[in-house]
Amino acid sequence: MQPLGGKRNKGKGSRFGFWNRGSKGKGLRCFGIPLSLSESWQGRSQKPGQRSARGPLSFRMSRPWRIATVSFVCLVGVYGLAVGGYANRSADFASKQFSTIIVRAGFAVDHVTIEGQKHTSDRAIVRALGFDRATSTFAFDTAGAKERLETLPLVRRAQVMRLLPSQLHVVIEERAPYAVWQYKSTLHLVDQDGTVLGILKKRTYSELPLIVGDGAAKNARELLDELALWPNIKKRVQAAVRVADRRWNLKLENGLEIRLPENDPGRALKKVAELDAKHKILSGDAVAVDLRLGDRVTIRMGSDAVRRRDSAFAAPKRKDRRPGRDT
Repeated sequence: MQPLGGKRNKGKGSRFGFWNRGSKGKGLRCFGIPLSLSESWQGRSQKPGQRSARGPLSFRMSRPWRIATVSFVCLVGVYGLAVGGYANRSADFASKQFSTIIVRAGFAVDHVTIEGQKHTSDRAIVRALGFDRATSTFAFDTAGAKERLETLPLVRRAQVMRLLPSQLHVVIEERAPYAVWQYKSTLHLVDQDGTVLGILKKRTYSELPLIVGDGAAKNARELLDELALWPNIKKRVQAAVRVADRRWNLKLENGLEIRLPENDPGRALKKVAELDAKHKILSGDAVAVDLRLGDRVTIRMGSDAVRRRDSAFAAPKRKDRRPGRDT
């Protein structure tokens, strides 16, 4: 094999030759394009293992510098792609193509099973999951679906699992309706934490207690837990009214109002139970029982009861005696 710039081929000027020396031997031509080479290459042969002579302007880069230069150029290229948005678009395109292949292979989400559902609608759950026929089981975001499910008013906690090849299994823990909260003439269904589960257009859930006022939903659990200890009082309560978001008034079915103190309402309920056992105040003529002061109980009677009491304690009127004779 002849080295570059070696002896001339016999077929000088052949149309099939790749390298052709110029007519005066001063350069090479590649497909008709003149190439200029340094003096050290023209007309010289080089033995294997022998370094070629270097001209005064020749430059040779060391291996570490070559590696550093190539690395720098690659980093600049990657940075340019990232700034221009080409890297993200390329990754998205590749992800979509891969997902399409997976879906065509039979790993598309086409079946959902739900566990723990009582009040939440199927449509709300499927909408929160956010998938379609083009979603593959592998690419489905279970963490994002879990977060969306837990934003539903009736869902306390949720769990989403993949069941290959094409199924999702959803486990939800729903919030249980705890009370009906009346606030500004609107009825809300709330759970034991005070979370609003929905708006009621009419008074349904008659078996649930009615709480009224600002702050009633957040503080109802403490009061209702205390009332559960006194069933004779609880069964008579028609509504619990939150006063200035500090304390409670209990409205009974017969119109009696029990005014509880701000602190330790359980002690006051115990006192009411004792008074009812001795004096039947819950079914008597009283219209209000005030326990806001810790050292006394004030009972206010109705107007009819007051009149009856006054008439009972009033002195009987004397009959006028007419003059007559003794017999």
